[in-house]
Amino acid sequence: MEKLTRRNALRASAAGLLALAGCQGDEETTAAPTDATTTGSTGTTAATTTDPDAQREAAVRFVTRLSEGAYEEAHGMLSASVREQLSVAGLRSAWEQTAASDGAFVGVADVTRTTSEGYDVLVVRAQFEAGVVAVQVTFDAESIVGVYFAPVAGEYSPPGYVDETAFSEREVALDSPACPLGATVTVPSGGADAGVVLVHGSGPHDRDETIGPNKPFKDLAWGLASEGVAVLRYEKRTYACDVATDALGFDALVVDDALTALDRLRAETGVADAAVVGHSLGAYAAPRIVERDGDADAFLLAAPARPLYELVPDQVAYLAELDGSVTEAEREQLTAVRETAARLESGDYAGGGFSWSADFWRDVADYDPVATATALDAAVYALQGGRDYQVSPTADFPAWRDALPDTHTRLYDGLNHLFVPGDGPPNPSEYFTEGHVAEAVVADLAGWLGGKDGTRERLNPEV
Repeated sequence: MEKLTRRNALRASAAGLLALAGCQGDEETTAAPTDATTTGSTGTTAATTTDPDAQREAAVRFVTRLSEGAYEEAHGMLSASVREQLSVAGLRSAWEQTAASDGAFVGVADVTRTTSEGYDVLVVRAQFEAGVVAVQVTFDAESIVGVYFAPVAGEYSPPGYVDETAFSEREVALDSPACPLGATVTVPSGGADAGVVLVHGSGPHDRDETIGPNKPFKDLAWGLASEGVAVLRYEKRTYACDVATDALGFDALVVDDALTALDRLRAETGVADAAVVGHSLGAYAAPRIVERDGDADAFLLAAPARPLYELVPDQVAYLAELDGSVTEAEREQLTAVRETAARLESGDYAGGGFSWSADFWRDVADYDPVATATALDAAVYALQGGRDYQVSPTADFPAWRDALPDTHTRLYDGLNHLFVPGDGPPNPSEYFTEGHVAEAVVADLAGWLGGKDGTRERLNPEV
């Protein structure tokens, strides 16, 4: 648990580092909300003329360069006064302390514009695998005179379908090669016949799969326990331990710890029926987890059916085109990810790709989650949000719908990738607003799991 403690300390210290740099100047620009990370001096006069397109291009390029680790180039985009206050090493430290624990950069969700004390302020919302970061870039004309980073967070409040008197929780630790993984076991007050392990999507997630103010795994754990289902959720190895995603193969990254969690769930609760509820990458892995376990069922939330290298370019392209204006930096990023996808498709895994290691890509080269699922002697269900731009309801979900019985698939038209309701074109900016996993999803899972008179049908009972 030392890495987790250190990670939280780094997040807490990031604001102080940049605020210190800003205070060394003559005057500090602060259009930042409370707890933002700020730096920069404004000079003597505010901007009177602007080129909005040039500012937007510069703001997106600045964030993209940071995400690529091109800190020298990003530092060179700052005004001379800011460069004097903030070194390249200081910029790198502040960025990594704010964003590095959220996993790989996916793309820019949107850019909004406002003004503060006569200065133009562009807020770039950057999406990562496991979170979103708001980067506020302050301009004097086309010169960047202030920057701060604000990870999105919020106070959790349980959804209305949760009955906190219906269950209790206890903390446990799972054995893992890198370090012990903190975990929570949620048990209905009257005990449970069925239990599930929640398996995260890509990125270094905590046990609640926290993204901004949203905690979908906590919603699921408390919601299912309110319906009579026991739940174990745990910290992902790349979140809890001093180990990087690109140092692990597929099994070490996802499968092995999920198998440990299933064994611990059974030992802690005595459930007769255990299942994996996987989300995104966890759903992609769930058929392999169940195959290895030999006695669990699988519930797949937003499960990719295609090779993973096909999904990333689609996500980057969607985000780049979302606001109707594709910057040069976004075009460069899209070209790069398409080249990486083509390399991986050809079987060239040297150096890995998309933050995953060469071993990861070798592990999944011959893995077909749909074929693996349909060969199982297990109950397999696939659930999909209709507003999901990360795992496609039109390019991925049809394969699951074709492979599984009609009663084993469910499409929820109004739900996003987190299975949270929303309106309009799906976008990661909605992750900045607190929401909850839809009650219909919890009710369907509980019903299928047998929490309240549900039944499960195995795909191949004769096997």
